Amino acid sequence: HPGPATFPSRVQIRVGAMPAIAMAAVAAEATAAAAAAAKGAFGYNRANYMFDAGMRWGRFNTGYSMAMAQTSQYREDIDDLTELTVTKADTYHTVGTICFVLNFQLIMAGRLGVHGPSPPGWLMGLYWTNICSALMFLVTFTWMAMHAGARATAGAAYLRTRTVRLPIPTPKMLDKARVTGNTFEKQRIQDVFRIPFAMPAGQESEVVDEESGKREPISDRRMPKWYHDEVEALRKDEGGAAPSPTSVPEHFELYRGLQQEWWCYDVYSRIGILFWFSHWLTSASLYSMCHCFTELRILWP
Repeated sequence: HPGPATFPSRVQIRVGAMPAIAMAAVAAEATAAAAAAAKGAFGYNRANYMFDAGMRWGRFNTGYSMAMAQTSQYREDIDDLTELTVTKADTYHTVGTICFVLNFQLIMAGRLGVHGPSPPGWLMGLYWTNICSALMFLVTFTWMAMHAGARATAGAAYLRTRTVRLPIPTPKMLDKARVTGNTFEKQRIQDVFRIPFAMPAGQESEVVDEESGKREPISDRRMPKWYHDEVEALRKDEGGAAPSPTSVPEHFELYRGLQQEWWCYDVYSRIGILFWFSHWLTSASLYSMCHCFTELRILWP
């Protein structure tokens, strides 16, 4: 008959279990501390991400607002330049209306040879040549002024609707610039749980030589990846050469090329006014001579 079995006492069990309990407690505390640190880092980085998202959206709207304000100034420049030609053309129309009245007064109401003896043929020939030439130049410069004003108006409308348009973003561009909160879950794990001051952000690089695969840093600034994604998506056209002090905005060059369509009509309408006045004054002087010397039979008017 074997002797009674020996079992450990409760004190021995407690003493033997203390290291395991202590290790489990330490592990639990470490896990809780790590979870708290991860939660704090996650909340900190997510707050930064949402702040940057708001700044990105605000920067997008501000940039387009300033671009639309600048384009509005360009459109006003086109209107002002067009108004110069259109105003002159309207003035020529007013002058042309008065000139038509003066011209027809000599031709019809004051025609020679009705109220008295008819002047000699050679004098009437000079008179009718000048008055008809004046009428020809009158019709020509009126039509040219009308065409110049209409062509300038059409050209300004073309530039304003085809080239110098307000840069209004499309819905696709708005959706690309807008960032939602769940996109934070798609960021790199080191950016999501980055501990501030202890873990600096990574340095982004880009491929410089495709054959060798050599990569160089984009910049010396260490920024989260979402910042570099914003630069790549929304700022592709940045970093170009600054305009020189002598450079001319594009809309001025476009308008200067468009002026080739009507500048000649504007110039020749003014020349037509000059020739009309010249011929009309000559015909008016010949009319006075015919009326005084042949119809009234006087030496002095």
